[in-house]
Amino acid sequence: MLRNIAVIGAGVSGLTVGYALKKIGLEVEIFERSQSIEEFGAGITLSKNATLLLQDLELMEVLSSKGYCPMDSFIRDYRKAKVIKSKKLDKNFITLDRRDLVSTLSHRFEELGGSIILDSEIEAVDPISGEISISTHKRKTYDLILICDGIKSSLRELYFDDQKPQFTEYVAWRGMTSLEDLPKFEGNDKVNVYYGPGGHCVHYPTGRGDLVNFIAIEHNVIWSEESWKIKGSKAELLESFKGWNEDLLSMFDSSQEIYKWGIFERPLPDKLYRDKCILLGDAAHPMVPFLGQGGCLAIEDAYCLMSLIKDKQDLNSIVQEYDRLRNSRSRWIQKRSKLQGIFNHVSNPIIAKIRNFVTKIIMNNSVNKLHSYNLIKELSEIKKI
Repeated sequence: MLRNIAVIGAGVSGLTVGYALKKIGLEVEIFERSQSIEEFGAGITLSKNATLLLQDLELMEVLSSKGYCPMDSFIRDYRKAKVIKSKKLDKNFITLDRRDLVSTLSHRFEELGGSIILDSEIEAVDPISGEISISTHKRKTYDLILICDGIKSSLRELYFDDQKPQFTEYVAWRGMTSLEDLPKFEGNDKVNVYYGPGGHCVHYPTGRGDLVNFIAIEHNVIWSEESWKIKGSKAELLESFKGWNEDLLSMFDSSQEIYKWGIFERPLPDKLYRDKCILLGDAAHPMVPFLGQGGCLAIEDAYCLMSLIKDKQDLNSIVQEYDRLRNSRSRWIQKRSKLQGIFNHVSNPIIAKIRNFVTKIIMNNSVNKLHSYNLIKELSEIKKI
């Protein structure tokens, strides 16, 4: 029987799985190499496939109170902001500030008696014995080690595969603005997505006061910066999206700070586990963020593993079932996200008109299929077998 578990990384996946496992009575320690777990201001969207699980974990009420329910989503033309297609949402879809999500998860975890150990980098693990070597020169042994240290995970590279993150030829710009600086059209306080030549943009309120998150993606074959995320130049951002809707550009210009980073991805390994080690979140399946599913998949991973541990006694059975469920779904979402980038960024005007027509036909079904995945139902079906 599993009793004590180490979680490596205090991001969304690590904190969610830590909380979920602590909630079912296991001893959990989360190790974080940074000196704090504070996030920089950025938005995150959580759709029903994740919020359904957060509801079962008794987290949804507090997150809804901190977040925002946009209730509608609009796809718009990049130049005139004309609506191509709209989609009704419900209260199962929320947007919020990542800082509020991370602080809620960490506080709930610590309220249950969980321990977050900061400034502690895990330098090595022994997948067979469950021993970890900590930068503080300590060694500890656990029944299970959960690797949640993100796309740059060195532990994945050491113990799972030698595939390194690859630049996707997409560059992202992110900023925060206020409700009063949104483009002046009906529905501006909803989820708004703009399709344009070689790029797309998204903006939505976060629920943190009047803060609005925006992200602009451009196709760019070069990423020469040493850091993946840097302070960006507002002038460069505006030049990159020259010719786009003037109100949209004005919103970009209203942000006090702009961040810029190259978008990287990493193929899934053949297996998401090795002996007593399991990969979760971006350490397992980083992807381009064009479906808004990165955080949702991390929550799915955490809930899936918690449920399997609660229902099964044998570790081999747990890790194999986790791999079967999460590997196939993650591969599908990863591929679907890449296709969405190509779809969003059509440059040829004739093909763009065809793209817009297709959007009108398929958007509702496509979004419904993505958001209606029910992990709880899938897990219940396994129990019947």
